[in-house]
Amino acid sequence: MVLAPIQVMASETPEIVLTIEKVTTASVTRTWSTLSLIYDNQFHDPLELDEEIENIHTTVPQLVDLEVIGESYEGRNITSLRITNEQNTVQKAKTLVVAQHHGREQITVELALRFMLHLLNNYGIDETITEYVDTQEIFIIPTLNPDALEVVVNEGNHWLRKNLRPFDNDLDGFFGEDDVDDENGDGAISNFLVYIKDTPSDEPHYEAYDWEYYEGIDDDGDGQFNEDEVGLVDLNRNYATFWGGADGSSSSDETTQIYHGTGPFSEPETQAFRDFVLDHRFAMAYSLHSGINATYFPTNGIGNWIEGALYYGMIADYGDILPEDFNYYLGYTQASEDKLDASLSGGWSDWMYAERGTTVPITFEVYTNASAHGVEAHPIILENSTHIIREWKEIYGYFNPTEEYINTLWEELLPAFDYLLEMTPRLDISIPSVSGGVLSGENVTMSVQMNCVSPRLGSKEAVYVLDSVNVVMDSLISVGAGQTLTGQASIVLPSELSGSSLRIFIGNNYTGYYEFELSASAPSTQIDPLIIGAVIGITIAAIVIVVYFVKYR
Repeated sequence: MVLAPIQVMASETPEIVLTIEKVTTASVTRTWSTLSLIYDNQFHDPLELDEEIENIHTTVPQLVDLEVIGESYEGRNITSLRITNEQNTVQKAKTLVVAQHHGREQITVELALRFMLHLLNNYGIDETITEYVDTQEIFIIPTLNPDALEVVVNEGNHWLRKNLRPFDNDLDGFFGEDDVDDENGDGAISNFLVYIKDTPSDEPHYEAYDWEYYEGIDDDGDGQFNEDEVGLVDLNRNYATFWGGADGSSSSDETTQIYHGTGPFSEPETQAFRDFVLDHRFAMAYSLHSGINATYFPTNGIGNWIEGALYYGMIADYGDILPEDFNYYLGYTQASEDKLDASLSGGWSDWMYAERGTTVPITFEVYTNASAHGVEAHPIILENSTHIIREWKEIYGYFNPTEEYINTLWEELLPAFDYLLEMTPRLDISIPSVSGGVLSGENVTMSVQMNCVSPRLGSKEAVYVLDSVNVVMDSLISVGAGQTLTGQASIVLPSELSGSSLRIFIGNNYTGYYEFELSASAPSTQIDPLIIGAVIGITIAAIVIVVYFVKYR
């Protein structure tokens, strides 16, 4: 670290000078080559993902900190990677990306990995990315559901949404022994939609089916098919806020895809995430999902955006940086006054907003294939005078692209990840002047200039002045997005400054803190050159006069 002097002023005690200096940290010297994925152009299973994580960590330990925040039901690691300039140990502004609440949305794991590489490969090369990493702590959780990732990638069950807590659906004493199967070996597990005709010529809309069933065999020989599935709890219905609500977005039925669990945070995966987040404050965060192209914001109980003006502004921003019509399905427009989304009972975003103070927790739905939605993807395979049966086998394409398209998708969505970092609230703080005493118990007053560099998010709360043990010495008003304010902070010295210094920290848990060193010193005893010149001149003149009188008396 180096100390950058800001201002020196005479204190109220004439013989002492107060100095306030900002402590700055240099960027890390880049010593690594460009990183590539070990397993590119494919979907990673949990073992391959762990291998990628370890390679990233060991290659760039100067910027990457690895923490196992918990384990899944089957004991697989849930890992958080923090990317930041490790040379600066002062708390910085924090942001978060968490991927794969849902098993079949494995594309989100791939985007999380590429986000890491984007940061590390551009650090020390791209000025903006270097500044983000130097001034932020960027947390990335590549998967919250590694058990389901194993089944989806290695067993090809692309229907699996929930975690792998076992449940005996058919009460035969066994668990998950009769799940859906690719019976005909075509690489897809079909969904069959059954329609009842009102008349022999009737053809109901393809989405208006009366019941459904899935491809499979009687794995356990009990005369039933697919009656004991793998998977139990929808992790994105297992958070505490609105848990178990009666709005239909979650269910107490264990066989549904939106079963909310036996209680809030009943699952080890959500417990791990909760305990991790309780140690941090994030003003903005992404939870990555797939199945639609959308940026969902948290809403109140009647479905209106909680931060309407802010979210409308951000939707306009996303319209500029995301592919055209990305939010088309939601009908997001600047002028819309309709309900744009509904809260999820037990959902991640509502808990992050209500319980953890995250102003912008975005459920970022990163992919869907429009061709998997339409009637063409639901061909009729049987029709008679009373019924129609359609087959749908596009579950894979509904949630994930082909492997060859992963990197292209990342490039299309990359601007949204840079946007996350740009919006994270950070302060540029300077202290133009300082004055006061130097003895224990005396006051020191500082003029503090604060500039919020985020164009959308301010400091959220007051800006604090802390001592080295986090005791609040004073506070300043909050700073709005893009705003510059100057305030007066007054602190009481805990000890005498003569011969020592006081480290103080200015900021808050959202913006991070900025370190300053306050010290005092005696004024210089050096005589002003003008005075010396005058004295010399007077002395010479006196000598000349004396010589004159001696010579001519």
